[in-house]
Amino acid sequence: MRARLAAPVEQVVQNINVFLRGWAGFFRYGNSAREFDKIRKYAEMRLALFVAKRHKCGRAWGFAQICRSRDGFGLISLTEASSPPGLTSPGGLRSNTSREGRR
Repeated sequence: MRARLAAPVEQVVQNINVFLRGWAGFFRYGNSAREFDKIRKYAEMRLALFVAKRHKCGRAWGFAQICRSRDGFGLISLTEASSPPGLTSPGGLRSNTSREGRR
């Protein structure tokens, strides 16, 4: 982490998002809400530490910066990243956007 202190925050967040997408794919099946919550909190903690070290401030200051950010500095939501492609509704049905009739 120390070697990345010179890197832009956006680049670090992109690298974290790659790992988060991988974990979301691994825990996609089953009841994984607890695991997603643990992983998200850990990622937020590490990002807060990164931001705080970069500005030579405390961890609480880093958390405050993440909370003030509208999108959490761009961290992805694990619940959205884990949904299978093509599913648009909670019931798992695709919407009929092409207006073709039922078969």
